Amino acid sequence: MKLITFIAIAGSVTATAFAGGSKEVIAPTPPPSPTLGGWFIGGTYGQFEADGDLGYSVLSKAAAVIGRLDIDKFDFDMYTLHIGRDLGTQVAGFDVAAYLEVGFLDGSATVADKRFNDIDVEIVPITANLKLERALFGPVNFYLTGGLGYAFTDVSADGSSDNDGGFYAQASAGLLYNVNSQFELYAGGRWLYLNSLQFGDAPLELDDAFAWEVGVRVNF
Repeated sequence: MKLITFIAIAGSVTATAFAGGSKEVIAPTPPPSPTLGGWFIGGTYGQFEADGDLGYSVLSKAAAVIGRLDIDKFDFDMYTLHIGRDLGTQVAGFDVAAYLEVGFLDGSATVADKRFNDIDVEIVPITANLKLERALFGPVNFYLTGGLGYAFTDVSADGSSDNDGGFYAQASAGLLYNVNSQFELYAGGRWLYLNSLQFGDAPLELDDAFAWEVGVRVNF
């Protein structure tokens, strides 16, 4: 009987000792999942008209005739894609971002002189840009952009084509609607400038132009 009582007391003391010595184990907080904070991608579609004319030389039976073809206008469809990042800084109350953009401008023009066929122009500009944006009211923001780069061009007419390229500049302004924290819709106007293109020995001149555009952007 005494032996049973001793064993019971010893077991009780041992259990108490283990209970008193136990420590609460706290699992470490897992590190936050990596994100692409500040990065965004987007694209636009737009249209514009551009004035222009084409220097030409025509070899006739009498002599080589040199002159210019008057072109009423070029009609262009404009597509762009861009990727960039918010810089986390402000200028005059505007949030600043930088982005790289690639575009595709597909245009054509009708020539009044029936000796010549229509002219087709494809332009692929690549630009580095800055974007300024600030809130106006509610989910609506105002934005300004500007960029410089280089444009690759292809001009086709009368069964011939020629590749060229030159300095390219653009600027835009408009309104942006924040659908939610990730998606943005925007619309505005864009100014474009491209140096003269070369079509054989004839320079094809495109004056600066203004386009309308709509776009979407996704933030990460």
